[in-house]
Amino acid sequence: MKWNSNKSFMPFVWYRVALGIVIIALVSADVLSPHAAESAG
Repeated sequence: MKWNSNKSFMPFVWYRVALGIVIIALVSADVLSPHAAESAG
């Protein structure tokens, strides 16, 4: 908890934004299917 009070959450925010952009790009390019889990079972 001491680390949280001394450090910013900006690296985590940028990581999540970058991950979201990558996932959206992969879904848009039909590399990933948003419904893949539904048809797996």
